[in-house]
Amino acid sequence: MAGPDGDNDGLSLFDIVWEDVLYVKLFPLLSLKDLFSLRCCSQLAKTFVDNGFHRLHEINLSGNNSPQLEQAFQVLATNCSNVRVLNLARCHWVQDSILFPFLQKNRRLVKINLSDCMNITPRSLQPVIVGCKQLTTLKLSHCHWLTIGAMEALTLHHTKIQELDVSHCAALNERCISVFLLNCRMLKTLSLSNVPAVSDNLLIAIAKHSKFIKNLNLVGCYMITDRGIGALALCCKELESLMVRECPQVTERSLELMRGRVFIDRPRVYQPDMNMVPNMGFPRLFLQV
Repeated sequence: MAGPDGDNDGLSLFDIVWEDVLYVKLFPLLSLKDLFSLRCCSQLAKTFVDNGFHRLHEINLSGNNSPQLEQAFQVLATNCSNVRVLNLARCHWVQDSILFPFLQKNRRLVKINLSDCMNITPRSLQPVIVGCKQLTTLKLSHCHWLTIGAMEALTLHHTKIQELDVSHCAALNERCISVFLLNCRMLKTLSLSNVPAVSDNLLIAIAKHSKFIKNLNLVGCYMITDRGIGALALCCKELESLMVRECPQVTERSLELMRGRVFIDRPRVYQPDMNMVPNMGFPRLFLQV
């Protein structure tokens, strides 16, 4: 830095106090791309950035499949240990070999999104299942590698999950999802879109055990009928949104019970004479625990 007389006094950016100034004021203003660019400037810049990664609380690389990103993530896996939010949705470069050590070091994760990560296996979930006890959000949409065993292990170790997305996870069965619902009573958002195992019995389990459910996605669950939707209408008083497109056996007879208090992704179907609609006769036995 040049002084008034043009002399260089030898000071640089990194002469400013790191802990109390640079990491507090400067570091949060830089994107991951900025940080890696700075990291390439000098050995001192590399040290500064690597030490600062310890403070990083959120990593969002959703949809980013740029070249060399796998190598960059390995740097994060080496230096990060306090990440709370991780979003790697649609990152096709992610593999067990780099994700597993990252999850092992970051046990304070609260939100994880691995949707459409096709090249990992249930092994990557082991550190999450065993170590991430503060987890509240887990998104695994289009993760065809998600097995019944992995779901059962998750259920065994976690009871605080409030948001779960297992859309298009065809390997799951009705029982493992039902047991999860029984243990995670604080669930508020659940997406079961295009899961073949979803049936009326599973909706009845949601009605029994998920009293705080607010958002429910059942798009493409072709086996559910008015019986299951009727159970939700009777029991889930906190429900705010219901997605039932591509559910051919769900009709206005059950949806009418929630119109006005719940957002439904299907428009009302006009019925000329509601008096001609037969009594649905929803059994109340399913309410008995």
